[in-house]
Amino acid sequence: MRDDWGRQGREVLRVAAGEAPRGAGVYFFLGEGDELLYVGKAGDLRQRLRQHAGVRVPVSRLHQRYDLVRRVVWETTADEEAAAWREADLIFALRPPYNADPGLRATDPLGKDAPVPYVVVSAEADGRVRFHLTRDLGKSGRAYGCFPHLGKGVASRLGVACSDGYPALLRLLWAAGGEGDRVPGAITRPAPASFAVVVVDEVREKVHRFLSGARARLVDELFDAASERPAFMRPALRRDREAALGFFAAGPELVRARRLRHGVRARVLDAGTYRRLVAAEVEPLIGPVGAARPGAAPRVEG
Repeated sequence: MRDDWGRQGREVLRVAAGEAPRGAGVYFFLGEGDELLYVGKAGDLRQRLRQHAGVRVPVSRLHQRYDLVRRVVWETTADEEAAAWREADLIFALRPPYNADPGLRATDPLGKDAPVPYVVVSAEADGRVRFHLTRDLGKSGRAYGCFPHLGKGVASRLGVACSDGYPALLRLLWAAGGEGDRVPGAITRPAPASFAVVVVDEVREKVHRFLSGARARLVDELFDAASERPAFMRPALRRDREAALGFFAAGPELVRARRLRHGVRARVLDAGTYRRLVAAEVEPLIGPVGAARPGAAPRVEG
């Protein structure tokens, strides 16, 4: 390792730390020609950038990003949770080469496509409705998504909210329908691939509006409809209520807000479109991703 390792990049980080706000947000490391290197989150942007600037000896191959950074920019958020959600979306959309471990310029799990990014809902016999997670939009039924973090579990807080909240919604539908005394095993796991449950006619359209991101009230209505369930089930149902609301915010509502923000009329977004919309949101801050601008001067911006 050379004696001046990371000197220029750490100086850029030091200056950035002095100018960054003390609040929550996401930050971007950019290299020569404004190549996107890395996206991070912080509850305190200034403190986190100071930590980056304080690295002296690389202890992993990913620390080589400090040797490359030439510009730092940031985007503030309402709180640390919002920063964590924003970071997950940005990594999925922009695929920064240094958001990975182990290995230099590897692909981070957050950047990969979700294994099952769409929810397809179809009617079955005896008043049942089937919920199916799939990559295939050709399946019969009404499709919703894409939900690029559904099924990723602990890869991010956004992944946890989607993957835990989706089965919570199915458990509330099951509880409200009054079937059986034991929760079916299929909906005790994150992101179950397929599940059919009795849904009365007046609730079906509300389910569609929920998955379209337009109606969160379904969750409270299902919780109230499950009030006849035994008392020992109530604590779990209350947890499911909160988790299902988390899925609504992290999945359907997030997709709907993005569609409306960009004037996209289609209800279902493919992964490529989702990525392009997220990239467009930060292009004024970091420039076109992948379009390096040779000769760009090192600078710090907030």
